[in-house]
Amino acid sequence: MPEEEIKRRLKNWQSPSPRYTRGGLLAKYASLVTSASMGAVTLPRL
Repeated sequence: MPEEEIKRRLKNWQSPSPRYTRGGLLAKYASLVTSASMGAVTLPRL
């Protein structure tokens, strides 16, 4: 793929909104977990 095409796609890309905001286990997990670079440790809600 040409470099110009990659740049064009990255420029126009938008992060999709999460589909698990209403609640449930996945929403709870997503709100509590840290990034993998930190060990993906869940943190208590503040």
